[in-house]
Amino acid sequence: MIVHLNEELYINLVLHSLQKLPEEACGFILGGQSPEKHGILQARSFVPLRNCAKNPRIHFELDPEEMIPFLMDSINPVIGLFHTHPTAPPVPSNMDLQTLWHSIPTYWILSLQHPEQPELQLYQIKKATPTSYHKLAFVIGQ
Repeated sequence: MIVHLNEELYINLVLHSLQKLPEEACGFILGGQSPEKHGILQARSFVPLRNCAKNPRIHFELDPEEMIPFLMDSINPVIGLFHTHPTAPPVPSNMDLQTLWHSIPTYWILSLQHPEQPELQLYQIKKATPTSYHKLAFVIGQ
């Protein structure tokens, strides 16, 4: 699977995330299958959601009431769960791997360990024993 996102979406992710420092930013990526090519997801927009975790500097938690309308929208489906690692690399943590979000096709982590050079990685998380993950290819374009 390859994910396409435009540069404006990428910039919005970074700017929003920098504004939320030192806390983890989080939200949904909306989009869908590319009409032209099989196996390609097209990310169309980012919906920032409130991080309601007790310790938002090291964890994120979405407010169920805030997120449910997006999960029920079949016209603009959720194709990705996004969050930041303010002080760590963009690799799924043990907490990330315990997520119940494995049914969402992609899992996006933006590292702000070096804020002047944010690093984005996309993953697909498979719930199994043991839980596994692998990087996804993505293209930032216009």
